[in-house]
Amino acid sequence: MKKIKIIILLVLSSTIGFCQSFSRAWVTDSLFCKPESALYDNSRQIIYVSNINGKYLAKDGNGFISRIKTNGEIDSLKWVEGLDNPQGMGLYKNKLYVADINRVVQINTVTAKIENVFVVDSAKFFNDIASDSNGDIYISDCFGNKIYKISDGKIKVWLDDNFLSGSNGLLCTNDDVLLLNMNDKTAYAINKLTKKYNKIFSGIDNLDGIVSDSSSGFFVSGAWQGQIFHIDSYGDKKLIIDLGKEKIITADIEYIANEKLLIIPTLYKTVIGYKLTK
Repeated sequence: MKKIKIIILLVLSSTIGFCQSFSRAWVTDSLFCKPESALYDNSRQIIYVSNINGKYLAKDGNGFISRIKTNGEIDSLKWVEGLDNPQGMGLYKNKLYVADINRVVQINTVTAKIENVFVVDSAKFFNDIASDSNGDIYISDCFGNKIYKISDGKIKVWLDDNFLSGSNGLLCTNDDVLLLNMNDKTAYAINKLTKKYNKIFSGIDNLDGIVSDSSSGFFVSGAWQGQIFHIDSYGDKKLIIDLGKEKIITADIEYIANEKLLIIPTLYKTVIGYKLTK
């Protein structure tokens, strides 16, 4: 009986924790240029923001990475410049990895210098990046329907399977790579060792970003309709933020657990912070 009570309490605590609402905490100055992705660097307490700054898939060198503080203040608008179409980002130690059409740009976060570029001539549209505790870097090719992996300083195809369809958002757990498919509106968990996959949930249009809620669930964005959902441990969906009426896009999001802060790049001129209500 005691074991059953403990399990019930754990489930309830997970569920109750995200039945609360979010409120808008801040909006940055309107200085960004198509901000697409946000990523928190806990070691520096700073948020990286990728800026497309041009037409999609244009190799124009206009893209850049910004840094903002957790209160929405811009720390450095053009911290690193010279990218083409920067999208999703991944972080491992002092290395920031940025998806940039058919290449992954590796930036040293100490020196703010580009120190390596992984080019894949056959890649069509690198969209998101996720890193794991081993330092392996996973990259989704949204148009090529493949997942690549950087390991031991080399980039190779990690997964090429028919179930990949508009592969977008990625998130690493201990055992799996979580993937959002835009075309079939479905999320999957792919085992890192066996590459077997299971469906987590389905039915959300324009799946873009996925982040952990720091418990047993996730936040995901439905980009073009401006929606943020919470997904619980059973795969059940709950709409928690809807910016569609304001015509605000919710792109590749980030969640900072210790701040209870959800970061939303808008693909326009601002980044928005939402605070979890206590």
